[in-house]
Amino acid sequence: MLSLVLVPALLFAGFDVGGRVGAAFPVSGLGTHHGSSALLAAQAAFASGRTRVELAFTFISLPGRQNSPYRMDLNELSLTCGYELLHRPTWGIEAYAGPGYALARRRYGSGSETGRAPTVHAGAGIVQHEGRSRLSLGLGNCLFIEPAGNGRLALSDIVSLRAGVAYAF
Repeated sequence: MLSLVLVPALLFAGFDVGGRVGAAFPVSGLGTHHGSSALLAAQAAFASGRTRVELAFTFISLPGRQNSPYRMDLNELSLTCGYELLHRPTWGIEAYAGPGYALARRRYGSGSETGRAPTVHAGAGIVQHEGRSRLSLGLGNCLFIEPAGNGRLALSDIVSLRAGVAYAF
């Protein structure tokens, strides 16, 4: 019974794996104490027609703005759903959104502390298709949601310019 569902899904849809690189710019919250940095990501996705569901692991290491050995490392797992608003046979314009979860580690000299925060992703970009494989260039936004005490929430925002490649199999 499962093969009756799985076989058509594999014929008309596809799985792909790939990666992304880019530049991450802390804006609100993190922006006053951290500088920009590189973004590295690995991804696996399922695509069918204009829709794509992606599971991604992202790593960002933000340096401190002061002249001290301060650094914040962010490891984040996210699940996003993208939809091509404009779809042509070889290219398209995609918008995506979804939740995530981040693990943060701050290091200052020999001391360190860790923390966790849920995240929300949203972004848009241009994709180029070659069969089910794709190249992408886009702008992403990652919003970190943290408790700030007294029932309030603190929001930190990282905007990224990123390029990616994914190969279908």
